[in-house]
Amino acid sequence: MRRRRSTLVIFFPLFSLLFFLLFLLYLFVPFRFKHSSQSDSLPSSIREALSLQPIPEDPGVSAILEAADISSSNKEFRHDAFKERPILTAYLEVANGTSNTILKPLPTRSTTEDQLITQMFPKVQRCSGLFETLPVDAYPETDPFLPWIHDVFPSTDGKYIHLVAQNRRRCGTGLGLEERMNFWEPQMSLFQPVPVVKEVSGKLRLASSFQEATTNETRFLCNFHSLYDDNIYQTMSEFSFNYEYVSWRKGKDSMFQREGKDNTQFWLSQLLFKCPIPERLQSLVQSGKHVENDLAQLFLDVTPIRTPARYKTHLFTAEHIGSKLLAVSQLFDPKSEFGHKHYLPEVKDSGRWANIPICQPPRPKKKHRLVLCTWTASAYTRRGDVVGVSDTEARVREWVLFHQMVGFDHVYLYDNTAPGLPSSLQAIADEFPDFVDYYRWPCAICNNNRPSHKNPGERSSQYAAEASCRERHGSTTDWMAFIDTDEYLVPMAHDTWEPILEEFDQKGLHILKMRSSRAKPRAEYMDTMKNQTLCVDPVPNVRKPPGTPQDCLEPSKNNSFLKTYNCEYIRPPRPDRFERAMKQIYRPDFVQSHFVHYSTVTKDISKYYKDQGPGEAYTQKVHQKKWQDGSPEIFLDEINEGLLVHTRSVLPHESQYREQGCQIGSKWGCSLGYVCSDSTPFVDEKHQDNTFIDGEGNYCNCWKNSKVEDIYAPKLERVLEIHMNAKSMK
Repeated sequence: MRRRRSTLVIFFPLFSLLFFLLFLLYLFVPFRFKHSSQSDSLPSSIREALSLQPIPEDPGVSAILEAADISSSNKEFRHDAFKERPILTAYLEVANGTSNTILKPLPTRSTTEDQLITQMFPKVQRCSGLFETLPVDAYPETDPFLPWIHDVFPSTDGKYIHLVAQNRRRCGTGLGLEERMNFWEPQMSLFQPVPVVKEVSGKLRLASSFQEATTNETRFLCNFHSLYDDNIYQTMSEFSFNYEYVSWRKGKDSMFQREGKDNTQFWLSQLLFKCPIPERLQSLVQSGKHVENDLAQLFLDVTPIRTPARYKTHLFTAEHIGSKLLAVSQLFDPKSEFGHKHYLPEVKDSGRWANIPICQPPRPKKKHRLVLCTWTASAYTRRGDVVGVSDTEARVREWVLFHQMVGFDHVYLYDNTAPGLPSSLQAIADEFPDFVDYYRWPCAICNNNRPSHKNPGERSSQYAAEASCRERHGSTTDWMAFIDTDEYLVPMAHDTWEPILEEFDQKGLHILKMRSSRAKPRAEYMDTMKNQTLCVDPVPNVRKPPGTPQDCLEPSKNNSFLKTYNCEYIRPPRPDRFERAMKQIYRPDFVQSHFVHYSTVTKDISKYYKDQGPGEAYTQKVHQKKWQDGSPEIFLDEINEGLLVHTRSVLPHESQYREQGCQIGSKWGCSLGYVCSDSTPFVDEKHQDNTFIDGEGNYCNCWKNSKVEDIYAPKLERVLEIHMNAKSMK
């Protein structure tokens, strides 16, 4: 009896252990089977991109499969089978712990997740409507460190996410706005790179020197996540060039001023940076298969690294500017400013943009030679928000046809028609399906004042559109230009631009510049406006010439705008003062940032001291004449190479006092063009005095371009007629 009891005592625990192991096996086998079937049900493209196997060994892949709930019989990829769709969210740090009064070393921020203010943007869903739904006009104005993002897209090779932001501080500067400028000063820090250390533990801190940094020049943490798994992949942002270094080379002791107008450093309007895509996700992003039914399955969180903006000091090393200049420069010392223990807070405790959808990369059908970008609207107001213009529809069609005729092989049209208003521009773009790419770009200009205003203008929407076009499409073309739809780039040596581009390619020139002045509409091509009640002067109290106003005129519908405005008020070759409003054709592989009229940052300007070639002299100030003389750019010969024709609309009310202004010796301006003969000399000092007369003694005030008159205008009108006839046949 005792022996039997002892046997039970021995075997009972063994039976219990065996039963427990069988129970675990029962639980484990279905779990593995379930995950294997889920893996098989994912699309092969997703499985390949993420290296999925039917029975995954990688723990990251296990997480991907756990996020799915798809039966083995379902062969289609189902969005609703994955976790809930993330919503674009701004997490805002209102009290960010930084100010113009800086403690040294900079204290570690103590903001926590529960202190953040959240603002959600549920309309940001479909990739096809991204430009229309991004919260550009609903940008949260409580956190000045948050980048004001206008565009976000992957590079065509799937290696980077490019972000185009604007400098919100520039929307209001000048006397009396110092408090606002102070609040938005952190926007300037976003242009300034900082060194960061990633410790073995994974913690991030500001580096006390470049030598200890694991990343020398960054400003944002980039976190990638998806609907496929719960993994988060972190990279650090990169700049294509160092904004702080560029400002220094342009002779600026600081990137901003704390008083007065502060918008002269044009290159600090557009904030361009990129987030490296984790290698594991690159092939998936390049393929575009991460977007299903127009919905992104990959997302990006962008977290700014918050430090006070450097003012009149620079974070440079000898590699940037050389040891001699380093010794005499006002330097920012990261050791004393940041210390050794300034750890960055966790992303969840930081202000940031979260859940930015990653859409498809641009898909060029071919490599282009010469492309054109424009920002326009079906109706708009000029600077000052007083004078409205509504002739865009007719202009765009003619403008596209002309540039197609002279050798441009693609156009990118950014339509800035206000939200909620109908636009005819997409229909016009659709008339050129293989030639024009159309983008609905409704975001508003933040400040449309004139440059001379005490709070000077910042046409943020236009500047961002130009940056978007260059960033998206610059890598797939040799040359590009950004102009308005009332501007015509006219080749003079040949009938197309290609021979000129070929010539300057061989000469190693990268920027072709053209001076700009406004042409006048020729009086002979103007008709009396049928409905005179529509002729309203938007500024009726401005001093007018004495006498009775005449009926308003408008351009005849029988002539092209190019022909009507073929009357140059300033006869080419134009004087140097018209360089200020120049336009350019440039190589985007050389120009790293462009601002309407100017190539503000080029590879020559952004090149560090350490990257200078053997025997190459290093110059700090790139505006010195000696340096500029060696720059690969040129003003075109307007007679023999090419020029810009600016056909800025003269509105009907501006023609009311033509009898008073358009006569010899009048002190009033003449808005219409009266053609001078070629034999009439142009005298720049007298062009405002209304003293020019033609060979018969008649008043005149402008000169026509013979090549436009005899070749381009007739050819354009024939092309336009053919196009409209073909359109009517559809």
